[in-house]
Amino acid sequence: MYKFSPMVFGVIASIFASCATPDRINAPNIVFLFADDQRSGTLNLGGKGNSEIMTPNLDALAARGALFNNAYVFGADQTSVCYPSRAQLLSGKNLFRYKTLDLPSQNIDDFNLPVALRLAGYHTMRSGKANNVPYGINMEFNVNVEHGNRGSVKGNLAYFQDAIDFLDQKPLTGLADVTFAWDGKSPFFIYLAVGTPHAPYPAQDKHLAMYDWQEITAPEDALIKHPVLSTLIRKTVTKKSSIDQVKKELKEYYASITFMDEQFGKLVAVLKDKGLYKNTIFVFAGDNGLSIGSHALEGKANLMQYGGMHVPLILAGPGIKQQQSDALVYLTDIFPTLTEFADAPNPKSLDGKSLINVLSGKSEKVRDALLTAYTRGAEQRAVRDQRWKLFYFPDKKIYELYDLQNDPRELHNLSKDSEYAAELKRMKDLLAQEQQRYRDPYPEKARIKRVYNKKSLADPDIDDLLEKLSKRL
Repeated sequence: MYKFSPMVFGVIASIFASCATPDRINAPNIVFLFADDQRSGTLNLGGKGNSEIMTPNLDALAARGALFNNAYVFGADQTSVCYPSRAQLLSGKNLFRYKTLDLPSQNIDDFNLPVALRLAGYHTMRSGKANNVPYGINMEFNVNVEHGNRGSVKGNLAYFQDAIDFLDQKPLTGLADVTFAWDGKSPFFIYLAVGTPHAPYPAQDKHLAMYDWQEITAPEDALIKHPVLSTLIRKTVTKKSSIDQVKKELKEYYASITFMDEQFGKLVAVLKDKGLYKNTIFVFAGDNGLSIGSHALEGKANLMQYGGMHVPLILAGPGIKQQQSDALVYLTDIFPTLTEFADAPNPKSLDGKSLINVLSGKSEKVRDALLTAYTRGAEQRAVRDQRWKLFYFPDKKIYELYDLQNDPRELHNLSKDSEYAAELKRMKDLLAQEQQRYRDPYPEKARIKRVYNKKSLADPDIDDLLEKLSKRL
């Protein structure tokens, strides 16, 4: 089992004792709410976003922080995008460069987000769902608490209660019988990997009563079959036969998001009551999108804009300028962003880029183009810039070109229109460039090997590694 001995963290504490200046003492706390299957376009934003959903607490977060319109999962190798998404975020590595992403920290050049923050003196806790998660990384938190009933109201309430208990300095017992309590002084990292709004869409009756499915507007792309995807991923093509069925599912999905939003609001209130709110960096993101009938698709095994990889992302807190950003960002960018806020070390293995310059208002972009990929049994690639998107099906040698500025729901494929021939060629060249940048292994199938599971947590003792990491700081 993992062994985080008092001796090792005594060494770490002594290293950071010299850093116990007012700046270190005032290091920002971090609270990260990671939603399960929440796609882009599911925040109200004071009526400026999706006016049919109710998300007052997340709206308030966006109103005081940075809302990213173009945030994406880099890619996935399985229909359950949750696992590769979470493994990529916590490791800071993309799908292509590594065969395994759920390994515990390996050496001084390759360590994960919870270890980076612990090395910076943070107390870390994870509470969240118990499947499709990178166990090898999750066990590196000071305490990793899991609740198996992620699909229930009770299970999701428990995640938030764990966070409140942590703030109350109550001992939490996680996997491998690891018990830990916050000391009330050290900066903390709370990572809530909740089970909402994943099907079966946990919500209380009062949240369901807030929505009338007949008043919900189905998206413009609902039940419009995509000619290639409908043949590639038959198992995930929707069985819904009517717009009404789409709207009924959206009612449950929206209610689950509103339920989660309410619990987040309660956690924020606790932070305010304890005087911790002003010095806390908040992160909210979805781990992947969800089609719910868009382009006649279910699940998230696709690269449509409102499919599997496009997610909401908000950061708010000290040093973050209020803004709505169109920067092209990956969830892997969160790792180096948080370590920069925390004055924590970064491994050489990082693929993500810090968002600090965008968050502070010094820059408007992180990158000029963004590649996304899906590899398992339905090979797909897509590259986009600020306006244009090229969708590519390598097994079929089919390209599609979309003008996202005028066609955000990707209903008009322009690849065969001679008027856009130059744009098509430019985007093909850009795709090739980005595939080379990220070492796309195609035609080899990119597959992430899942190494750890909850039943076999006999992992290497990483005390020696942590001590070596500390000495290198």
